[in-house]
Parts: sequence; C-alpha cells; structure tokens
Amino acid sequence: MFYRPLPVRDPYQLISVYSNANERGYGNFSYPEYAYLRDHTKAFESLAAHYSYAPLNVVTDGTSKEEQGSVVSANYFPMLGVQPLIGRLFLPEEDAVPDRNPVAVISYEMWKRRFDGDPAVLNKQIRINGTDFQIVGVLPDNFHGVRVGVPNHIWIPSMMLKVGYRWCDAFEVDCSPLNIIGRLAPGHKLEDAKAEMATIAAQLASLYPENNKDRGITLTKAIGVRPQDRDEMANQMRLLMSVAGLLLLIGCINIAGLLLARGTARRKEIAVRLSLGASRGRIARQLLTESLMLALLGGLTGFTLSLWAKATMFTRFYSIDAEGYRQFYDLSIDWRVMLFSFVISALTGLMFGLIPAIQGTKHDIANVLKGDAASLTPHDGNLRSALVIAQVALSLAMLVSAGLLLRSSAHIQKGFNFDPEHVALMRLRPRLMRYDPPKAQAYTREVVRRLKAMPGVQSVSLAKGVGLAWAGGGQVRVRRPVQTSNRSEDDLQVDYQEIAPRFLETLKIPLVQGREFNDSDRPDSPKVTIINETLAKKMWPDGSRIGSTLVIDDKPYQVVGVFKDARLHNALESPTPFLYVPYWQNKQQVDSRMVVRVNGDPQAMLPLLRQEIMKVDPDLPITEDMPMTVQVDGVYRPVLMASTVLSCSSVIALFMSAIGLYGVLAFNISQRIKEIGIRMALGAGAVDVVRLVAKQAMTVVLIGIAVGLSCALILARLLSNVLYGVSSIDLSSMLVAMALLVLVGLLACYIPARRATKVDPMTALRYE
Repeated sequence: MFYRPLPVRDPYQLISVYSNANERGYGNFSYPEYAYLRDHTKAFESLAAHYSYAPLNVVTDGTSKEEQGSVVSANYFPMLGVQPLIGRLFLPEEDAVPDRNPVAVISYEMWKRRFDGDPAVLNKQIRINGTDFQIVGVLPDNFHGVRVGVPNHIWIPSMMLKVGYRWCDAFEVDCSPLNIIGRLAPGHKLEDAKAEMATIAAQLASLYPENNKDRGITLTKAIGVRPQDRDEMANQMRLLMSVAGLLLLIGCINIAGLLLARGTARRKEIAVRLSLGASRGRIARQLLTESLMLALLGGLTGFTLSLWAKATMFTRFYSIDAEGYRQFYDLSIDWRVMLFSFVISALTGLMFGLIPAIQGTKHDIANVLKGDAASLTPHDGNLRSALVIAQVALSLAMLVSAGLLLRSSAHIQKGFNFDPEHVALMRLRPRLMRYDPPKAQAYTREVVRRLKAMPGVQSVSLAKGVGLAWAGGGQVRVRRPVQTSNRSEDDLQVDYQEIAPRFLETLKIPLVQGREFNDSDRPDSPKVTIINETLAKKMWPDGSRIGSTLVIDDKPYQVVGVFKDARLHNALESPTPFLYVPYWQNKQQVDSRMVVRVNGDPQAMLPLLRQEIMKVDPDLPITEDMPMTVQVDGVYRPVLMASTVLSCSSVIALFMSAIGLYGVLAFNISQRIKEIGIRMALGAGAVDVVRLVAKQAMTVVLIGIAVGLSCALILARLLSNVLYGVSSIDLSSMLVAMALLVLVGLLACYIPARRATKVDPMTALRYE
C-alpha cells in the first residue's frame, strides 16, 4: 500500500506536485497556476491536472446515483500511458474552451455495473450534475485513477470544472482545487525538477502575489498512498506488523522448544556421528539445514494461505469509508512481498534452529553413548521451560489486548448514549443540481414530510456538516456573557452541529434538562442552543444552565436543553464540550444529512426511502445511503480491524502455546518413565502421578502468566488511542485471559498425565 506503483507506463517516473504553503502540507493549485507550470517546465515531459474528489451525480435511464469522479486535463491519460478498452479518450480540442465539450470516460467497473457491459454505451447521453454528457470511452479494468484507495469511476475534461467543482470558480487564481501529476523528461531526475520548480514558484509569487505569498512547491514520487494519508494508515500498518511479529515470535519459540526436545532425543545419534569423525560445525549445519527446510516449507504454505486470507479477510477492512465511497487497494502479491516472505522464512529458520543446533553438539559423547543420565543436564529442561514461559507470556499479552479491543468494539457498535441500530442515513445534495437555498429548503421540507408519513418510519430528522451525523460540523468560539477578559483567545473552541427537530429523539440521545428544538425555532426567532453535560459543567459549575445565555461566535444564544455526552472518546481522551444549534435558523442551508429511525432493518428500508425521495425530484442525488451501524464501523475501522486481527491472532497464539506446553510435558514424561515406574512400584497412585505432571505444567504456566501481565500492561498502554469505553487497565479482560491460559494449560497436560498413569512399573523399570 505504501510502495506499490500505479498500473501505468513507467510508474517510477511519475511525480506528484503539491503547493506547499509555509513549508507545510500538500496543497492544490488553481487552473491558471497549473497552466503556468505546464507551459514553463523543462524537467517534466508532461504535467497533467486532476481533481480526483469530484462528487458527480450521474443520471442514467432514470436512475440517479452519485459516482466518485475526476476532472482531468486532456493530457492526463496520454501522460500516464493509459489506453481505452473501447472508444477513445479526450481530444486536445475538447479541453480548450470552458463548458464547450461535455464528454466523459467511464471505468470498467461502472460500465459493467450501470450499463451491463454493453458496447453500445459509446456516444450514450448521460446527465452529470444537471448537465448532459456524452460517453466516449471505457477504461481497462486495472485503472482506477491516481488517487490510491478511492477509485474514480468517471472522468470529465478540466474545461468542465464548473460541473465537477461547485465551491468556487476554478478558473480564477484564488480557487485551488487541482492536483498535479507529471512525468519526468528523459535525462532528468527528481532533484532537477525540484530545483526548477523552486524557480517557477518564485515566478508564480511575482505573477500572483496574493495567492502565492510564502508558498513553495513540494515534489514526491507518485508511489503508494498519498503522503498526507500515510500517517493515519501507518498506525494501522504498525499494529498489523506488530501482531504478525508477535505471532511469528511465538511460533519461533514454539518450534525452538520442540526441536530442542527432538535434539535431546537424538543425542545418541549425534554422539555416534561425532564419534565417527563428524565435526561439531558439520552437525550444527545439518541441524540448521533441517530447521531451514522446515521454515521454508512452512513459509510456502503460509504464503499460499495468505492469497486466500487477502481476498476473504484483509481487503474487507478497506472496502468502505464513512462517507459511503467504495475504496480499492491493490493488495495483490508482488515481488516485494514474495522477497519479504522468503527472507522472513529464512531468518526464522535460522532463529529457531540455532539454539537446538548449539545444544545438540554440547553433550558429552562418552556419557551419551553409554546412555548415562548425566548426559542430560538440568540446563536442557530449564531452557525448554523458559521457552514455554515466553510463549505463555506473549500469549497472555495478546489475549489481554484482544479482550480490551473486543470490549472497545462492543462499545463502538452499541453506541455511547446514542443508539445507531435501526437508523438509516442519507445525504441530500441539492447544491450539485444548482439549487439556491430557498429552493433547497423547500425540497428538504417536502422530503421530511413524505418520509414521516411512510409506514415503518418512527422519526426523521436532519443534520448539517461532514462526517458522522452526531460528530460535528465544525467549531465555534464559546464564552459566557460576562467574563474577566474579552480577548478572543480566552474563548472556548467547541465542536458543534446544526440539527433539525427530533434529532435527539431519532438517535435516542438522552436529554437531561430542557427541550429539543421544535418548529418555533425559525430564522426570525431568538437564537437557541442545546449543549452537552461537559460544556454545561465548564460554563456553569454551580448548575445554572437552562435559560442561561451563551455567546457563540459573538452572538447570544439561549440554552434550552442539556443532553448527555454522546461522543465516543478513547482511553487517552476526556469528554469534550459539544453543542447543537437549530438547522432551520440558518437561511443558507443547501445540503443536509438525514437520519431516519425505522421499525425493522434499515438496509431493507433504504430502497423504499430512496423511491419516496425521488418522487420529489428524480434527478437530485441521494448519496451515502447506509445503515448508521455501517457508518460507525467505517469511522472506527482501525479499532474494529485491530480487534479482529488481535482476536484471531490470540486464538492462534493460544493454540501454539498449548502445543508447546504439551510437547515439553510429553517429552519430560518420556524422560521420567523410569522414575514414574519406581514411584508407582513404591505405592504411588494415578492421582499422585497426575498431580506430579499437573504441578510441573501449572508452575510453568503461572510463571508465564506473571511475566505476561507486565507485557500485557505495556501493550495495553500502547493501544490506549484505540480503546473506547474501556480503560487500558481492565481487570475483567486480564482475569478472562488468565483463566483461558490456565484452562489451556490443564488441557495440555491432560494427555501426558493420562499416559503417565498407565505406565506399567515393571516395563518402566526395564525402559531404556
């Protein structure tokens, strides 16, 4: 994900160009700036512009659906070396005059999904954001755009920017929606391009001083996910690699213990080889070769299994995000992964084979050949026990962490003072159809009226903003009317959301005091607000809240309600202040998110809700339609991923620990058969033998648990940022993990103990 190149011609020659204000960030460019860069560069063979985040509402055959689109310059596809599957790409003249040539190219996936792969799709008329376009080509299946992770499904020329970008006029220099990607010219390196771009940046600052003040240009290789996305994804990758590393370490310890026991059992064979002239180095090489072959065969098997696991498990963690756009990451195996797997297999083979190889050549040859018990040193048993203790300790750490994350996941999916079950979400975007605020508000009121009247609908409400409907639409400055200082820096920065009546009722957010917003909260009525308990306690520690005045962005609001904190926060955070203001008191409302509580399954209700909304305007896009539980899962995807991965890995670790413990006990009993026979000949019963074996096993397990608790506390502390609703020191998770390990330890010693009770004393006394 971090190092995979784009599936295009000579991908390592591609460079991403960013605007870098004050040496920070990865910004965009306006079209005039792009044109200047394109026309004045010599280090680049070609520079192409793209806006790969365009929400394009596409109407085809009476079906309206938003597609993730891209607005690109005509040289975009030729520069990448992408050829159409059918049809053609944009002609230079189609990207020369604003708003003149409404043509579009679609993805292979969209061609199959919306047009059933019909070759007659060429020249077909579709409607995009209210403008008629003509499809001129279909791209191959392996190309999804240049923004890794969020695939594009439809492309339009950059001269149609006004269709794809509505927030400002992108042909003006103060509007900067465009990303730039370029291909280095033959004979030029990245350093050459950086030097040239520094000169051009100075020219741009002179040409457009207001827009380019303190602004530079940053160049990076166009490989893998965007630089600005890497920090967030790196935490997830570190977690996956850490869990895989721990599991690998447990596996290595397990095999080392088993091979150590096997080497002890082979001590007579090794002694014979040494007595016949083999050097200790040669014997060690033989043992290392055996362990290396074992590791490579295991690595090959694991590599094969990973092909299945990738398709069935890992990819789904990156299948959808909170905004409803389908994501795509190419996780197919390539040479880097193959090389990495081979090296890891070889290193682990050497790792778990080294100790047995050394131990196997240290025994006294004469004593071993005579079968003398002195050839077995206490150090051998201690080393095997130490390896089992390490397995148990690491397994406990993983089990405790898995328990914490499972509890965290349960809190997330259940909700914190809100109920996401039976709630459907939809986003209405009249702005894409050029609705003005009065028309958009009339449309939204009619939609709400129709949905309320539908059978199976309990309540309907609205919210403005981005992200989760309860998580906030921005920040405002908040203070009490009377304070010791009027300085703006003393104001409290508070997240807020604009909501319509019945919002708290729809999400089942408990109201502690006062009332919800109602239809009387209009633009001409006094401004009111509902605040959460945390903000109420900060502003009025004495408890005086309802009816009090709160100054929000220098405007007085009357507090009419207090609700319970309904925002999830992790173990490192404390509850944050939050407030709501009335949706209908804002005259400029255009787009909105709907929350609809239904009686049954929201997924089953979504098609019916869409049908009813489309009766108001069939061309207007309805996007991000999903059950709220799906959106919650998307937002907290790293937590759910960590929970699933650690849970599965912990089960595997527990199983391997059981195998290791069983192997050591079975071997120890085989070495003590004569001792057990003597005990039984002297009158020891089956219960005494079982107690002997169980005591040995549980001593090792309990020591491992004691060591593992320290590891668990450290690992839990590292996971604090993904723990929601649970402390990093959670006694219940620790007790359950310890009980599991004790139970596994008892099960692991059951078979060896049972075998030991069936030893015939006479046979044992003759045992060699």
